[in-house]
Amino acid sequence: MKSIRKFLEWSLAAAFIFAIVFWGNSYRYFIYALVCSSLLYLLLQKLILSKVANRYARVEVRCDVNGKRMTTQGGKRIVFVVLLAAVYALTISVFSVSPSLERKEFALTHPSWAATAPYIINFETKIHRGKTKYTYVDIEYRYAANGQLYSRKLDKAEKHYAFLPIMSQRRFEEMRAELFDRVNRKIADKEYVLFYHPQNPEQQTFFLADDSFYLEGSMLYDILFFYSSLFLIIVIIALLFRKDYNNRMKKFNSTIHYYRRTHYYDNR
Repeated sequence: MKSIRKFLEWSLAAAFIFAIVFWGNSYRYFIYALVCSSLLYLLLQKLILSKVANRYARVEVRCDVNGKRMTTQGGKRIVFVVLLAAVYALTISVFSVSPSLERKEFALTHPSWAATAPYIINFETKIHRGKTKYTYVDIEYRYAANGQLYSRKLDKAEKHYAFLPIMSQRRFEEMRAELFDRVNRKIADKEYVLFYHPQNPEQQTFFLADDSFYLEGSMLYDILFFYSSLFLIIVIIALLFRKDYNNRMKKFNSTIHYYRRTHYYDNR
């Protein structure tokens, strides 16, 4: 039973990690994060080992959720997993806010793919009214490869998020108009590019923009308001508690001082 339960636990953990790592992101980002976190871990290994050893030296017995005794080896694995998660989150955040970096990374990792400027047949900006609200653009284009014409329609070729919560239909329409103007400019400037496999032209990837930094196109922009608000609330609460703590300590110290002074005169 224990082996079956452990197998199920590891299967669920692997499925969760697979969903987090590869859902909507390239597997290459995870490889970059793995390499960078491994290098960081090796560079900071002495500091990590000393911290982990000191931490476990202060505790006689430390167990995990299964009741198994944990060692410094287990502590090092936990540190590496946390470091990997942090580096991976930073990696996907950097690529999500830089269309230019995303395009260059794809070109470097696919040197055999051909690049072409397709003909834009049509594009349409739409509104997504779900839990995460944003506007997006669908683009229909045509390109020639190996003497043949191919037509494709790319759904959600680019998204446009809002920093503040959207409360009205008017704000939705403003965002859609902003995205429409942006796509129109990119098409007019011929900033878009298509990469396709020479042996299989139907295997292709389309990039609309080449901005070095475009925060509105990343989901990070949508959650910034929530996390910045949460951080501000935590700071305010911490300051209030600190002020209350300082007032209590002042009152406590004054009481002790008064007690010592009266006790001194009483003894005299």
